[in-house]
Amino acid sequence: MMVRNINVEGLTPEQIKEIQAMVEALKAKNKTNKNKPEIDMIEYFLENPLHVDNLEFMKREDIYDRKK
Repeated sequence: MMVRNINVEGLTPEQIKEIQAMVEALKAKNKTNKNKPEIDMIEYFLENPLHVDNLEFMKREDIYDRKK
């Protein structure tokens, strides 16, 4: 966990409240992201190999949205 100090000197109470709200929102987002399972990309591609007919670049959607 990275802790940072924010210098709020010279800010209005409203600005400080906005910063506190942003920090809390980021903490909540980080907490929900930790609950998501991480995809092992090597395992994913071993189970779902890419099949291509030509050597054109593939779009992200072409790679990740294909049927198993």
